[in-house]
Amino acid sequence: MITIKHLSKRFDTKTVISDLNFKISRGEIIGLLGPNGAGKTTTLRMLSGTLPPSSGSIEIDNRDSSLPCREVKQRIGFLPEDNPLYEDLTVEEYLDFWAAVKGLDKSNKKDAVDFVVENCGISEVYYRPINELSKGYRQRVGLSQAIMTRPEILLLDEPTEGLDPNQRHDIANLITTLGRERTVVISSHVLPEVSKICTRLIIIHQGKIVADESPENLKHLGQTSHRIEAELLGNNIIPVLEKLPEVARVVEEPRNHFIIEIKGQRDIRREVFEAAVANHWTLLTLNQKERAIEEVFSQLTTNQ
Repeated sequence: MITIKHLSKRFDTKTVISDLNFKISRGEIIGLLGPNGAGKTTTLRMLSGTLPPSSGSIEIDNRDSSLPCREVKQRIGFLPEDNPLYEDLTVEEYLDFWAAVKGLDKSNKKDAVDFVVENCGISEVYYRPINELSKGYRQRVGLSQAIMTRPEILLLDEPTEGLDPNQRHDIANLITTLGRERTVVISSHVLPEVSKICTRLIIIHQGKIVADESPENLKHLGQTSHRIEAELLGNNIIPVLEKLPEVARVVEEPRNHFIIEIKGQRDIRREVFEAAVANHWTLLTLNQKERAIEEVFSQLTTNQ
């Protein structure tokens, strides 16, 4: 659906985005990740058509989205990072304004407004001034303009920025629901949250793509070892565990909780269980420790 070829953006002599190449299929929810200054917002602005690329192209169903084509633009909904709102307007007036901007005639306006009020959960604040709304409701109102025309492509720049955990949870659920019927691209710093929402994560560092994987595959990217955690009661535990195949080292922290570092990807939980039986240990828990997304992110965006 979206094809990005050799996309670059320069501001004067500074290159912000350098030779991006990737495709996004219909129905995917993409997480666009990266440290501050990596080029996430610039990429989303180019995808939305509000910022022209310096070179390269963005195609939507083989049509250049950088061209002034109303048909292509109407297929895109964009929520910028700063969520620009007109605070002296009520929510009703704000939606009326955006209905006019988006060219909705009277016959389609009511259906469009009803759709966003229901899907963004803003019925309770529909007649209230925007300057009285909480941060969570402001995000919902901003999102309402982005989806008003039921666009096939939804671009969200830091949609949960500044929200408390409950508000982030609500917006994440809303994005997941919206993503069932459209292609969504999200920029975010909240890595655990975005890894649950997205079907694919693209990490940008210094204007270049350093990873493009599913959340599950990303956890194992470049991994040369893994860990097992075991809670054991018994004697002579560390020396026995250290003799198991592929075990690099065993650390007890805290008491009776053992971290077993394994070389390579072999799963030795069965061997740990058999060692517990043979040595008459009490085995309380045995888990394969997952590598955190944050750990991978740090590895990929440090000293690249």
